[in-house]
Amino acid sequence: MSDDRYRRTRTRPGVTVPGVERPKRTHSGLTSAGGTRPGARVPRERIEPDNVVARGERWAEDRRRRREVAHLARSFLIKLDSLARLLIVHHAGNDAVRKVLAGIAQDLDQLHDQEGDVAIVMAEGHAFVNGVWVRSSRRAYEAVKLLSEGLDDLEGRGIVLEEQAGLRGVVELARLLRASKRTDSDEDRRNAARDLSGIRLIPITQADEARFSSHESTIKLLYDGLETLSRMELANLDLFLRRRQRALVRTLVQLAEDDPEQLLSITAIRDPTMPQAAHTLMVTIYAVAIGREMDLSRKDMMRLGVAALNHNLGEAQVPVDVFRQKRKLMRHERETIEKHPLLGMKHLLVHYGYGAPSVERAIVAAEHHVHWDGSGGYPFTSGEARHAFSRVVAVCDVFDALCCDRPHRVGYPPDQAVKLMMRQAGRELDPVFCRALVRLVGRYPPGSLVELDSGEWAIVLGPGAGASPMLRPRVLLIADQDGFEHPKPIAVDLGERYPRRRAWLRTIARTRDARRLGVRPARYLLADRVEVPPVRLDHDVVRNRPQGPSRESE
Repeated sequence: MSDDRYRRTRTRPGVTVPGVERPKRTHSGLTSAGGTRPGARVPRERIEPDNVVARGERWAEDRRRRREVAHLARSFLIKLDSLARLLIVHHAGNDAVRKVLAGIAQDLDQLHDQEGDVAIVMAEGHAFVNGVWVRSSRRAYEAVKLLSEGLDDLEGRGIVLEEQAGLRGVVELARLLRASKRTDSDEDRRNAARDLSGIRLIPITQADEARFSSHESTIKLLYDGLETLSRMELANLDLFLRRRQRALVRTLVQLAEDDPEQLLSITAIRDPTMPQAAHTLMVTIYAVAIGREMDLSRKDMMRLGVAALNHNLGEAQVPVDVFRQKRKLMRHERETIEKHPLLGMKHLLVHYGYGAPSVERAIVAAEHHVHWDGSGGYPFTSGEARHAFSRVVAVCDVFDALCCDRPHRVGYPPDQAVKLMMRQAGRELDPVFCRALVRLVGRYPPGSLVELDSGEWAIVLGPGAGASPMLRPRVLLIADQDGFEHPKPIAVDLGERYPRRRAWLRTIARTRDARRLGVRPARYLLADRVEVPPVRLDHDVVRNRPQGPSRESE
């Protein structure tokens, strides 16, 4: 075979023909012919030793700069949180405030010298300064968590500190984050935040709002509550944990004021695998909701919420095996459980001290199992009136205990739990607070599975907007008349009537037991839904009903 014939033979890509000069590659990987050879490796650019040393020095210098910026930013955020707390009780001329301001001024000067304008973005306990992640310490995480909550109220997710920013703007920012919550409205605080000298807020974008949707915030709130309660059982109640308690209760109070339906929807998330701490969190949610129903002030709702959060703290000192018994408890086991109110009271007084707030929480922990009429209960019986918070927590504790699964029984459906609770009103429970809870949850509490007269299946969301909000609540349609599940649940109001006649579109026919049917309400409550606003509610029909001819006209 001649060489010419061999050169005309077609070859596979990447296989060179003998006798043909191989094209040379360039540094970009392209051949001299303008293409690349498939499968060929492009040789790396030859790097001189001096270039390697220079690159290493630049990398080390950038790493040193980033670590210093993160250290200064962490120090600044901790001092900013301290300043915000001090301004609640002191004025700007106080010596303690001046000392913190001197440290803030030093940190800001060094940050501006290195970075110029400083942009700080905070999210979920983490902070980023000009794109540099600030490694969190225990104190820094706590400070960022509380500062980000204050920024959320101002509709911001971060701040930009310009080079001309002075201490006056920092003082005003710290006051807006914490102290002004008690005196100014949210709208006034947002307007004041836009006029800060040398400081700009980074607004919350639509992407942030989509990422932190209502369902995700509900799951996050549940997770934070369970984590806080688990730490309460394992660690002493130090300053960090106390502030985390208040932050959790503050979030619940804010949610009770903004969206009570979403707050109560958390109580429908029930799973036998959830820890015992979930019961304490649900009691706290019901207690905060009752406080709002009774028109308590924000400060009193905070007190009630923190007391409810600590009411079962003594159970952490009782052996776990006692709570896991699937039979009727023996006498000595029952006596062991009945000690947990006094154990919780002792634990709170030892770690919180003997101030008025700690004594109030200890009283609630000791009294939440004492009967309202003084006829029984444990660890003691008394005919004297109990603390109001103790009576609220007792009602919430009994109602949620009836709904929860226990080792020896299955939890009752929410509508049956309401009936059983009302039987105890006036004897073991305060009837006033029992009725307040019934006004909140209605005849059909949130999470109840109901069957409608149309054949559809639905889950109760909360009170409706019609003339009978408790008897005709808002529901989430999950299946049609034929039993086929909707691709997305549909939220409707049962107070809606037909356009041309006064009959209701849908009516609850009966309640069903979700556990026996294998339906998990939390799956639908936390899923994306379709909102169908009511077109013609029952009170609109009554109000707009045409009047007949009067007798005078006749």
